[in-house]
Amino acid sequence: MIPDTSFLIDLFDGRDSAFEKGLELSEAKTVQRVPSPVVMELTYGAEFGDEEERRSVQNALRMYPVVEQDETMALRAGQLLARADQNAGGESGIDKVDPMVAAVSDIYDEPVLTANVEDFDALGVAVETY
Repeated sequence: MIPDTSFLIDLFDGRDSAFEKGLELSEAKTVQRVPSPVVMELTYGAEFGDEEERRSVQNALRMYPVVEQDETMALRAGQLLARADQNAGGESGIDKVDPMVAAVSDIYDEPVLTANVEDFDALGVAVETY
């Protein structure tokens, strides 16, 4: 399972549906791989909080294996975004982080866990929500 930023924020914020999904994944011993761009987004957001929030995000991320972006993933991300833009007849409106998350999903053949279903559907990868 590839957790997207939206899921992890909802989980850290204590949203019931995210907590229940996280519990379900934990009980099933499902590996959750966090793409490094998700780490960047979470860290960016935490920098606008206080020291406690920054520490909480860092500690929470230690529970997940992080998938580093490499050339193969970067190439796949570019292909997925180009296809989504072509299918949209131009600019799809998808930000540049989502294709990098989608590439991890595609390469590992695991769904993205997100509240942002529309963009990941447009990128052509499997999606789960909560």
